[in-house]
Amino acid sequence: MSARIRRLAVAGAIAAAAVAVAVPVGALAAAPTTVASSPSPKTSSAGVSSSRLTDLASSAGISVARVQAGLVAAKGAGGGDAAGVAAFASAASVPEATARRIVAAVFGAEARGGITGPAAVAAFAARLGVDEAAAARALHRVVALSGKAGVDPSSTQFAAIAADLHVSPARLAAGLDAAKQSLAGQ
Repeated sequence: MSARIRRLAVAGAIAAAAVAVAVPVGALAAAPTTVASSPSPKTSSAGVSSSRLTDLASSAGISVARVQAGLVAAKGAGGGDAAGVAAFASAASVPEATARRIVAAVFGAEARGGITGPAAVAAFAARLGVDEAAAARALHRVVALSGKAGVDPSSTQFAAIAADLHVSPARLAAGLDAAKQSLAGQ
């Protein structure tokens, strides 16, 4: 085989290889520039609309992805309670006050601490005329005492909580009503 024919054979092999490679590359080049994906969901795993997520992210100065990560963590930790707020703050890398505001917007009054939250404690303390630290301790004890049917104001444990606050069980019950009403007004 002469050198000229060998060069033509090698050139032909290279051209054939180039055509074999060029076809898939050409096919890819002709494809649309966007990658097809599943349609974006209208709501997050926490049940929040995408527009609401965008608003929450904007108000906190963070990305939607961080809000979503925070909400998933909050939901996994119990929702709007203190553990949920702490989980949101950690997952989204935001201050607790920001986490509390966003979690409250999504999960409702539960995130404001419920019956042991600041507003309820303040109303309870004011109604009974006790300091807020004592009121908070008493409310936590009442929550621990309550079952599915609520708290029995005639129980000895309820009377003990009232005695520790230097009030009657009836006044303690009235204080609980004031705490609950403070939540309804939020």
